[in-house]
Amino acid sequence: MKISSKRYLLLILFLITLSIFISGCAEESGAEEVSSNTQPSAEEIVSSMQMGMDSLEDYSFTMYVNSTSRQQNPEVHEVIWKKPDLMKMTILSPDKDTEVIMASDGDFQWIYSSESRTVFKTEISDDFNDLKLFEPDVYAEFLNGIILNGKLPSLLGTENIDGKNAYVLELTPSEKNESLQWKSKIWVDRENWMLLRSEIYDNKENIYLEIEIRDMKLNTGIPDSEFEFKVPDGAQVKVLGSEDFKNETEKMTLEEAKQFIDFEILTPEYLPEGYEFNYSMVSSSKDTPYSTFVHSGFSIFAGQHYEKITLVYTKGNNEIRIIEGVSEKGLHEIQNFESEGEYIQVNNMNGTISPIFGGNMKALTWENEELEVTIVSSFDKAELLNIAKSFS
Repeated sequence: MKISSKRYLLLILFLITLSIFISGCAEESGAEEVSSNTQPSAEEIVSSMQMGMDSLEDYSFTMYVNSTSRQQNPEVHEVIWKKPDLMKMTILSPDKDTEVIMASDGDFQWIYSSESRTVFKTEISDDFNDLKLFEPDVYAEFLNGIILNGKLPSLLGTENIDGKNAYVLELTPSEKNESLQWKSKIWVDRENWMLLRSEIYDNKENIYLEIEIRDMKLNTGIPDSEFEFKVPDGAQVKVLGSEDFKNETEKMTLEEAKQFIDFEILTPEYLPEGYEFNYSMVSSSKDTPYSTFVHSGFSIFAGQHYEKITLVYTKGNNEIRIIEGVSEKGLHEIQNFESEGEYIQVNNMNGTISPIFGGNMKALTWENEELEVTIVSSFDKAELLNIAKSFS
């Protein structure tokens, strides 16, 4: 079952963006083994990284992001940040000859796309936490939210990267970490405890994100004037309000839903006794102008276009949910069914069945021609397959 909310995808965008790695390629040889008598433990290194992060007053760098899932030249991200919430980042996409500028100047947050000639703007106010376009301190969000969150560190050794001595750590998701099932490898500067390099792996141990940063400077006293944003000539400004960040979806009948979906909606011919259709919900990456932009592929980290419908069948307080949708392929799935799930054949097609919500429910997912279909319920595997087979 795909995670497709705008907030989650945008969070993923800016958490991953600060995986910091200084220029140059690490040598092909493996990390030099370290002695436990002379080197800190992996846990001590992680603690020092967090203390180093807390000491930052400002930083600047140029980052190069390479995604192995997209055959294109690396994106270039030029970033400056100043405590507490000033930030400016320019994303250059060489293959498309476009740029995106993001800025937080203390009063407003801005995002500009040269491709659409549109500026999105939101005011920093008391309700700001619910209306953020992005997290200004992307390094802290990346370090705590993605790299270290729910991960078990182990020290592999040391390496020299472009003249800098680095500790090499492997970070593996803990058994209790049911989300963000990513294994990663990081290089940490032995002098200032900052990240020098990051590799994030897919479920098959292949690298799918390589991130490098050059010219990183810390605590240099960046003036506030560097964070000012000027609307480019000819750009349209869209001021965003709470309605542009909506997550709620309207309940509707199946006939009403058909007016908003471009694909044929599939319904099961079999349901367990007593279950009846109650309502449906439709969602799309084009619900608002801003969500359309977020899913427009302006960066490697942008969300995928998607369109989906959820059919809800009920019997008293019990539910069966069937989610059908189409989305662009190309990015690896955020949810890792391989960690706990089981591969299974559904109507002669490959699928997975996985425990969710602590094992209280199961999700059976398979692809039916252009659609991905997921059934979510508390029923056992056999009954889920009975429902799935009735789609054929």
